Amino acid sequence: MNLTWIDWTMMVVAIVALRLVSLKTRSYMNGVADFLSANRSAGRYLLTIASGMGNMGVISFVALFQMYWQSGFTSIWWGLIGIPTGTIIALTGWVYYRQRESRAMTLAQLFEMRYSRNFRIFSGLTVFTSGIVNFGIFPAVAANFFIYFCGLPLYFHIPGIPFAISTFALVMAIDLILALTFVNMGGQISVMVTECVQGMFSTLAFVIIIGVVLSQINWAHLVTALSTVTADASMLHPFHAGKVEGFNFWYFIMGAILGFYGANSWQGTSGFNCAARTPHEQKMGQIIGFARGLPQGLIAVLLPVAAFAFMKLPEFSQQAQVVTASLAHITNPSVADQMRVPIILAHLLPVGIKGLLAITFVFFSFTCHDTYMHSWGSIFIQDVVMPFRKKPLSPEQHVNWLRYSIIGVALFAFIFSLFYTPEKFILMFFQITGTIWLAGAGAVIVGGLYTKWGTTAGAYGALIVGAVLGVSGLFVPDMYKAHFHRDFPLNSMEIYFFTTILALVTYTVISLLTGRNRQFNLDRMLHRGAYAEADAPPVTKPSPWEVIVGITSEFSTGDKLWAVFFVIWNFGWWIFFMVVTVLNLIHPFSMDWWSGFWHVYVWIYLVIGAPMAVVFTIGGIADLRALFVQLKSGPRDHTDDGRVVRHADNEPAPCTTEPVIR
Repeated sequence: MNLTWIDWTMMVVAIVALRLVSLKTRSYMNGVADFLSANRSAGRYLLTIASGMGNMGVISFVALFQMYWQSGFTSIWWGLIGIPTGTIIALTGWVYYRQRESRAMTLAQLFEMRYSRNFRIFSGLTVFTSGIVNFGIFPAVAANFFIYFCGLPLYFHIPGIPFAISTFALVMAIDLILALTFVNMGGQISVMVTECVQGMFSTLAFVIIIGVVLSQINWAHLVTALSTVTADASMLHPFHAGKVEGFNFWYFIMGAILGFYGANSWQGTSGFNCAARTPHEQKMGQIIGFARGLPQGLIAVLLPVAAFAFMKLPEFSQQAQVVTASLAHITNPSVADQMRVPIILAHLLPVGIKGLLAITFVFFSFTCHDTYMHSWGSIFIQDVVMPFRKKPLSPEQHVNWLRYSIIGVALFAFIFSLFYTPEKFILMFFQITGTIWLAGAGAVIVGGLYTKWGTTAGAYGALIVGAVLGVSGLFVPDMYKAHFHRDFPLNSMEIYFFTTILALVTYTVISLLTGRNRQFNLDRMLHRGAYAEADAPPVTKPSPWEVIVGITSEFSTGDKLWAVFFVIWNFGWWIFFMVVTVLNLIHPFSMDWWSGFWHVYVWIYLVIGAPMAVVFTIGGIADLRALFVQLKSGPRDHTDDGRVVRHADNEPAPCTTEPVIR
């Protein structure tokens, strides 16, 4: 085994402590709205910490390890292309603010408000199918990580049992069962509380691990190791990285465009999209999220490049031979590629730090799995099953159905992972399985929230185009390669990109042809104007500089400071990116310049990220206390269960917190 008794003890204590935290949440779960959205009681720090954990599972880290093993620091550089996209989305509230204003508990519920009940069912089935197939490999990758990082045997025997037991299947089962106990305890309340606690711990742990890694490998030696690659696949010089497989300039250009088009489309964390106390808290969670993620983003690149150096530097040659031997025993080349960095880390990190990293990855596995199981299980009941029912379930029955559905998602993922044959790049698998839903969903969401002329026919057209071409993308490349004996000309990201264009054109053309006389009442759906809630804050006109940084009348002084910091940080990096890119095209910078820049980059992230970890820990604790107070004393409306009330004029209307006579 790669872990000592000290590391194993740390892991067991952490899991037991987390279980005790989850037990506290059950008493606060008193209805469907609690299970689905924590009764919309979350503050900004709780949201950003918990959702950040839910969005990043073990599989996400393994996928990033693969990318950075191939590309090194150059992927970070080209990733800066997308800064304006993320900044504009956060500052303007693009999509997510209006979605929260609608008070919809799932995206498909919003579609019923905007389009039709039948379209809610169709879209619910589409996103559910895309989601569970995408989620299907999560347990497999997580189980492989723990097996190879911890050095566990692939099979073991128990006295009296005549056959060997698969460690892979057992680890998956334990992982999923523990995640199920968290999510089914109190639904979104349990998910957010446990993930916030895990997130605060993991962020502080990452700061410690980064410090240890930087002390283990001298920066000059790291640069020497990264410079051993071929000249046209540099891991330091982004303008000498044209031959980096898959993750090149065009990958990030398409990613930036698709990020804006598909903002808030992916529903793996749908419970967080409706959990904020107010739309403004949702917006602030988006704005401050960049600061919480600094240590996490740094460790995602630093661990694989340190692992790469470990395999190249002569002072680690003896341990590197052990790693090479371990990789040689993995028969599936895709699994070997995915597990390369975890195995190296098990030999690179010292005792105690290995245990600390293991704890954080156990936490990330739990948080991602329970978040996704909650999302996909809830979507199936809320958007596929419940719209068929004429009579609503009692709150207790409704919550039980949600729990059964979540268990079903876990069973599917377990079985899918048992029989799935891994692809080479996990991120490419994400792209193609996500295309089934995401390619058409962006047009449907933006058209539904920002136009009065978007129609149900256009929405159907967009989703059908995206789903058909997305499913085709799962099979056509293999069929093409089998027939022509060469790779399909488009990779997964390119298939996603061009499918998106077709879906957007389909939505626009069909809607314009069928919706010339349609003027949907967006104010009613978004609770604006004459339909505003009684406690809605007054609207005042912001100053020009406030408009630039997305500040509205809802911003306090502290909120304004966060917004300004967010703009300076993001656009400071983007301006730097543009200037250096232009200068480099005129007169290429040397490799020494780039190695020096990346050294400074690492320390900037560490120096700023460390105090931010403390700030978010304090803010997270305060938000947890506020959550418990509000859940303990706040009113419950048992009609607030995801159903959509239709008014006499047959126009879809949002679910409200006021009792409705049916």
